[in-house]
Amino acid sequence: MTINDQIKKYYTILGQDGAQQIKTLRRFFPNDYDFNEMSQDVAEDFIAQNPTYNRALLLGVAIGQRVVSATRPKLLNAKFSEEIGHYAKQQLGHLPQEQLCIALLDAQLNVIGWETVFVGSLTHVQASPREIFQRVLKANALGFMMMHNHPSGNLTPSDVDVKFSQQLQQLGDQLGVPMFDSFIVTQESYWSMSENSQLSAQRVQVTSAKLTK
Repeated sequence: MTINDQIKKYYTILGQDGAQQIKTLRRFFPNDYDFNEMSQDVAEDFIAQNPTYNRALLLGVAIGQRVVSATRPKLLNAKFSEEIGHYAKQQLGHLPQEQLCIALLDAQLNVIGWETVFVGSLTHVQASPREIFQRVLKANALGFMMMHNHPSGNLTPSDVDVKFSQQLQQLGDQLGVPMFDSFIVTQESYWSMSENSQLSAQRVQVTSAKLTK
């Protein structure tokens, strides 16, 4: 659907003569890019032709321009495992039940999203790879890191923790959205499976830091 079609539909829905309004609009904005370069005088002259509806149209254009230019905020950089580990500890370490979260990463390993995927019980969380990868792909992220907390205070990953993390890493490699690390956190510290050689070598270099206890 062209911009003309969309604008015509806008006027028609509001009970206006869409074809006639397009002719008026194109006198002021002959080219689509003219919306990005309009002066205050041109905007005011256009609005004067049909004040309520034309003002609303230009407001919609302005909103669309902001939406197009909007990007996800960068929460922190995940290039250093110590930094992301301590951040995960602050977010999850104090919680009374297990939660599984993912950090969404861009090409510079900036964390552009932090999402809670599952909330479990005092002792376990039931996680699904499908839900995790849906979140990553929807955000158009380069890859991700996974983290969950152990409310018991035991930092050591279970066999299930390790096997699930390795499974996610394998699936991520196959889908082209790698999982760079998997963390376990408590109130006191964090455990990085990448640091502790429980995951295979990464496609992108992530600088490891010594585990802080």
